[in-house]
Amino acid sequence: MENSFKQKYLKYKRKYLQLKKMFGGSAKKIDIELGFTTFQTLGDCIKELIDESYKIYTEILSSRIPTTILCGGQSPSYYCLAMMNFKIYNPELVDIVILPHSKAGVKTSLIDSFQENRLYCQRLREKNIMLKDNIVIIDGVHSGVGILAFESAIKSCFSNIKNIKKYAINAAKGVSKIPVDKEIILPCEPKFSDTFPRLVIAYHPRDFNDSTKFITEFINLETNPIAEMIIDLAKNYPEIQVEDTDWFRLNNEITFEIQEQRRLREAELRETELREERLREEELREERLREQGGFFTPIVLDNPKRYQCPICKTITGTDAVLYPENVYLFFHNFDCPNRYKIPKEN
Repeated sequence: MENSFKQKYLKYKRKYLQLKKMFGGSAKKIDIELGFTTFQTLGDCIKELIDESYKIYTEILSSRIPTTILCGGQSPSYYCLAMMNFKIYNPELVDIVILPHSKAGVKTSLIDSFQENRLYCQRLREKNIMLKDNIVIIDGVHSGVGILAFESAIKSCFSNIKNIKKYAINAAKGVSKIPVDKEIILPCEPKFSDTFPRLVIAYHPRDFNDSTKFITEFINLETNPIAEMIIDLAKNYPEIQVEDTDWFRLNNEITFEIQEQRRLREAELRETELREERLREEELREERLREQGGFFTPIVLDNPKRYQCPICKTITGTDAVLYPENVYLFFHNFDCPNRYKIPKEN
């Protein structure tokens, strides 16, 4: 009887320890400066990063094309950290390489760029860096100076490269000033790029001749609680969703300031939805008017000869009289039923 109880105890203990490990037994509340207040808690930010990182990596992996994801600076570093800790991480097919490259938005001349690429290539060869034929560069893209310079450096050093895609991770639409292959909108992005501790060393062109500053690995992982949380959550994702963990519960404090930001955001979203709905209705209305077409009899004005709409009372210039079939020369009110109709005198 005693052995039976002992066996049951050991069985439940093993199950408890397994569940504790799976659900974040080391979870803790993180005391870290979050920068400016937004509608997102720390837990929200990490969830957003984990969810999107998994989506990005899964998409690239599912193509079955051997690819290297390049992590060139602070902005993509936390996303790459998450990817490298997912169970699906398969470096044989899609690997991640940390190559610090920082331009800080500063453009250089063609001659200086050539020299920068030459020095950077020396650093890559010293480290025996090997890349697959297809490249995806992930970065926060604003002016595009940094990612374009990074792309140029990679192309100048690796003759085997067939294709380079640029993924922009930004907080809002339209931030990227250059064409990119994919723009990913994540409101939490500024916290990972500007607020949280650095994971990748900043390596500027002024240091390209110094190989000791070219560090191709994550830094300070052991003292970075954000990194600890991401690693722990990524290991069991997506089987265990971020919001179902102790990590999330402990770091999802919704303060009054966050509540206020959420209220403002909801109001903005509602206003945006209403504005988009009005635009769609206007487009449909105009499309119906164009399809209906037809003619209307204008009021003819003299000295000089012009037309006036009998409904909305707008008056044309003289060109509308000369080219009546060009309906865009007759500026009716937006709700006038004669809009898009051709003026025809009696």
